[in-house]
Amino acid sequence: MRRRTAAAILALSMVTGVTGCTGNTKTEVVAETAVTKTEGDGTRMADGQADPSGSGQDKEPVTINFWHRDGNTTSNPMFEVIIKDFEEKYPWITVEYTGLAADSYMTKYNTAIVTGETPDVCTISNKDVYTLAAQDALLELDGAFDQWEEKERMLPQIIESARFLAGDGKLYMLGYGMTQETSWYNKTWHEEQGIEPAETIDELVEYCKRYADKENGEYYFTLRGGSGSAENLFMFIMSYAGVTKFFNEDGTSTLSDSKIAEGLDVYANLYKEGLVSVDAISNGYKEMVAEFGSGTAKYMMHNSSSVAENEKNLGEGNVMAVKPLAGKDGIAVCKAPSFMGSAVFKNTGHPEEAVLFAQYLASAEGAGYADVTEGRVPVNTGVYEQEWYDQNPYYKVYAQFADQGVQFAEFPVWLDGYNEYAKTNITADFQAVLHGDKDSKAVCEGWAKDLTEMQKEYLSR
Repeated sequence: MRRRTAAAILALSMVTGVTGCTGNTKTEVVAETAVTKTEGDGTRMADGQADPSGSGQDKEPVTINFWHRDGNTTSNPMFEVIIKDFEEKYPWITVEYTGLAADSYMTKYNTAIVTGETPDVCTISNKDVYTLAAQDALLELDGAFDQWEEKERMLPQIIESARFLAGDGKLYMLGYGMTQETSWYNKTWHEEQGIEPAETIDELVEYCKRYADKENGEYYFTLRGGSGSAENLFMFIMSYAGVTKFFNEDGTSTLSDSKIAEGLDVYANLYKEGLVSVDAISNGYKEMVAEFGSGTAKYMMHNSSSVAENEKNLGEGNVMAVKPLAGKDGIAVCKAPSFMGSAVFKNTGHPEEAVLFAQYLASAEGAGYADVTEGRVPVNTGVYEQEWYDQNPYYKVYAQFADQGVQFAEFPVWLDGYNEYAKTNITADFQAVLHGDKDSKAVCEGWAKDLTEMQKEYLSR
C-alpha cells in the first residue's frame, strides 16, 4: 500500500483544472430546512434501484443530520439551496444542517465519535479520511458506489486517491470538488499601475519594496502568518529552493536543504522589513482575504475556493488568478490538488437516506452548484457539461499551470499527526522567525528532523 503513494499522487496531480479549503474561522450555525412535499421523479434508492413509488410517498418521514466542515458566509447559504433541492427530489427526507468552524471541525467530529453523537452525513477533506477511517467511524460506500448511476462520471483518480488515503483500500468518501492552489491579484490596480502581476519570488519582493506605503497602510502582498499558514509558507520556500518534494528516496525530509532556510529568510524579511502589514504575523484566512478585498494588499496566495469572497469584495472582473510564484530556476512548487467530499458516519440510524444525500452532494446537480459557488474544480465530469464551467475564466488559467513550470508537491497529510503538527508547531515556529526569536536554519532543521521521524514510522508499518 505504501508504494502506491507516488502513483496516486501523480494521477491526482495530472487532473486538468484543479482547486483548497477556505480555512476561515466562523461561528457555528445551524439551519433546519423544512420538508417540501412535492412530487419526485426517478427517485433512487441507496442501492441504486429505482424507488417503485417514484415520489417516495410510501416512505415514513426521516430526518438526517448533516455537518459541514467549514460553515461560512459562502457555504451556509449554498447548502441551504442544495438541501432544498435534495428535499424536493426526496420529499420524505428532512436535512438538518450545521456549519462548523474550519479550525475546529475535526475536534467536533472526534468528540462526536467518542460520545456516540455523530451526525448522519458530514463533509471532509481528503486529508481527513485516514483519521476517521482508522477509528472505524465511517460507513463503507463501495457497494453503494458500484450501483450508483453516476459512478462512471466520477474522476477515477479521485476515487483511487480516496481509497488509498483511507489506509485499507476501501471507499468512505465521495468527492464533490477539488481545490487548486493559485495566487490572486487585483486586476484593476495592476492595470492602473501598468504592470503585470508578480510571477516570480524576485518580482514579488521587488513589488513589495516598491509599493509598500506604511503611512497609508497599503502594501503589495498580504502575508499569512497565523492559522493555516503552513501551506503558503512551504509553497514559497520550496519554490525558492527548487525543491519539489518533501522527502528523499531514503525517507529523510528535504526541509534540511540550506536553500530552504534561505527561502524562509526571504519570506520572513517581508515582515521584518515592514513590507507587509504589521498584522500579517497573525493573519489567518479571514484577515488575509480582508486585506486583499479592501485594497490594502494587491496580491494574495490562496486557493481557488476564495473566488467568491474575492469577487464579492472587489467585484467580478476586478480580480484574476495567476500561477504560483516561481523561484530563480523557473520552478513554481504548488501543493497538489486536494478535494472535498461527503462521508456517512457508521452509526447513522438512516443509512439509506444518508447515502442518498452523500450521493446527491457528489452528483452533477449537487456538486455543480457547490463547485460554481465555492470556486472548486469539478470531479464529476457531468459538471463539465454545465454552461458556467465552459465560461469560467479561472479554470483556463489553472489548466495552463503544468505548461508554465508548476510542479505539484503532495503535502504529507498521510503522516499520523502531520495536520496537527502543521497547525501548531510549524505555525508557532514560523511566527517565532517573524518575531526574530528563532533562526530560520534551526527551525527548518527541526521540521526536517520531525518529519523524517514521522515518515520513517509510516514506512515501517
